[in-house]
Amino acid sequence: MGDTAVRLRSRLAALLVGLTLFVAAMPARADDASIREAVQQVMNEDYPGSLGPAKKKLQDQLSVCLKKGCGAAVKAEVHVALGMVASQLGQADDAKQHFKSALQADANAKLPTSGVTPGIRAQWDDVKGVKAPANNDEEEEPPSGLAATVTLIRDALKADQEGRLDECIDKDRQALKIDDSPRTRLHLASCEARAGKLVDALKDAQRSLELGIQKKDANVMRIARIRVKELLDRIPHVTFDPPQGVSDLKVTFDDRPVPSEALKKKFSVDPGTHKVVAEGTVNGFTATFEEEYDIKEKDFVTVRITLKPPANDFITPGQIKCMLAAKSQEEVQKCLPQNQKSLVVRVGTDLSGYSDTNAVAVYTPAINASLVSPTAGWNIGGNFLVDAVSAASPDIVSSASPPFEEFRYAYGLTGGYKPGLYGAQASVSSSASPDYVSYTGGLRLTADLNDKLITPTLGYSYSYDRIGRGPNNYLNDFNPLKGYIHTHEIEAGITFIMSPTSVLLVGGTVAMERGDGSQPYRYIAMFDPDLIAPFVPNGATVDLVNRTRLPVKPLEQLPTERDRFAVGARYNKRLQNATLRLDQRFYVDTWGMKASSTDSRYMVDLSRHLRVWPHLRLHAQTDTNFYNLAYSAILDPAGQIVVPLYRTGDRELSPLITATAGGGVRLGLGEPEGEIKYGLTLVGDVMYTRFLKALYVTTRTAVYGSVGFDVEF
Repeated sequence: MGDTAVRLRSRLAALLVGLTLFVAAMPARADDASIREAVQQVMNEDYPGSLGPAKKKLQDQLSVCLKKGCGAAVKAEVHVALGMVASQLGQADDAKQHFKSALQADANAKLPTSGVTPGIRAQWDDVKGVKAPANNDEEEEPPSGLAATVTLIRDALKADQEGRLDECIDKDRQALKIDDSPRTRLHLASCEARAGKLVDALKDAQRSLELGIQKKDANVMRIARIRVKELLDRIPHVTFDPPQGVSDLKVTFDDRPVPSEALKKKFSVDPGTHKVVAEGTVNGFTATFEEEYDIKEKDFVTVRITLKPPANDFITPGQIKCMLAAKSQEEVQKCLPQNQKSLVVRVGTDLSGYSDTNAVAVYTPAINASLVSPTAGWNIGGNFLVDAVSAASPDIVSSASPPFEEFRYAYGLTGGYKPGLYGAQASVSSSASPDYVSYTGGLRLTADLNDKLITPTLGYSYSYDRIGRGPNNYLNDFNPLKGYIHTHEIEAGITFIMSPTSVLLVGGTVAMERGDGSQPYRYIAMFDPDLIAPFVPNGATVDLVNRTRLPVKPLEQLPTERDRFAVGARYNKRLQNATLRLDQRFYVDTWGMKASSTDSRYMVDLSRHLRVWPHLRLHAQTDTNFYNLAYSAILDPAGQIVVPLYRTGDRELSPLITATAGGGVRLGLGEPEGEIKYGLTLVGDVMYTRFLKALYVTTRTAVYGSVGFDVEF
């Protein structure tokens, strides 16, 4: 092989000296030793792999040298290094100018012993005035592979410097097909990493490390290890949570199939937008899943696959909305017509109970049923319950009244129709007790907007309550002692499906009550305004009240008008195998009461059949503007006793705080995709209330529990 081939090999070696070294130079200090050290570091670590950064760092060192002064030999070294970088960038004139400046600074300046290409040598000799020897020998042509590699690597370096990363990657890959050099491969990994192709970059950095170990190249091994660690820290990962009971599931990630047995493994992916598509059979329907994910560096994303049938003649818009809001595959299946049946029947019954430390107990058996046509979009339903109430509270004792037991009966009917994007739901209900009868009717309108991702609702209801004094036969022999209450309520809300796993509902209500809702059995203790009322303690006992009150004890009297305003929000978020539900409500009314209620549940699916959840709630409120701990009565000049216009002994109108803690369990007894489904639900809560300004009691502890059974077929 002739001198030409030797020169090409030398040129190739020089190009490969620093292809993959990307560690930033140490900050320069204004002395010769630090400048020389910085220049050597740049030439060892950045040249010629990262010529742009190398040029910038060397220019910074030259600026320090010119501003603060440095030795002639050091200044010459900086110019020589800049000349070599400029030559590699194809800037021959700049290279020669730097070489000229180096010789002007130090006539003994020399090129380094490594990293000098034939082009750099020729430009240096041209500046020094040395004539290159003529090559008159008849040489054989250098190997085409070697020449092509030199050209490809130089093109890759130039593309890297100019920010054309795809071209840099392409040129390096072509060069590697000819010569699998660890330095070229490490430079390829650098371009791939900056182009966002982290997975390929990691593979090439690991391969470079292997080759460096084989060739015992310490510099490559050191930098490759650093690069591999950096990439491992940056690479995001994806795993899949497949639905249960789907045997023919097929999943693709960016059009590449993912084996079913590997779905729960952790996959390394590049940052960016990725598309997941899945298909399987649910309840006899071909169901699909398609979602795009914007994945950032270091993310760990779990793709929860929820199969949903495409819209067709068997799937109604209402079912599509139901499926969009579903948080699990089981909930999606409930939205579908089971085995293509046109009617779904649901029947449920439950028994609930309440008891507190104020000697109040309530037991409530209830039953409900509904008939739904998923294909036609209509539904009807009804419910019936009985409240069995017994009470011997301090309020009753203070009035010298005996404990009482009574029953309240309530029923309701509902029906709706939603054939497409718009629907309506109507309801009527009534309840009756020995001294109170109530009738309510309402209508709610809904619409699906923005591809069913936004659902506004608007509703109105009217209640008509008759207040009397028992006993009576509830309907025909009713004594309207107090009269009537008319309530008009308007509610509006909007549901946002924010993502496949999160739903937000915001809304508000306005209720306008007209009528006297005073209790016909509640008598209010009166106290001397100067001697007693200011000193009555919170929670004063029945005995203390009876010993210090005035003889007069009028009935309760409330204002006959009350407007209520409330706003609230509910947020549902699906998290792996659990659902988080948060509720917040703010309330104010024209009686001066303000209240806030916060409620949370975290429902965990322990299996396809078992769900459990803890429950926490906090409620706080102020009192009404006419509520007093101790009301005063005065004797007017005419000898009449004057009592306050408005007066109440209802502790629910006082300032209070209630904390609730509990939970529930839902056990599905049938298969989610079966023709008949059974379910058992148990709920229990403990409530603690602190009354901040009330007679007789300061605290109340209550327990509530229910057990329910439902069936769907």
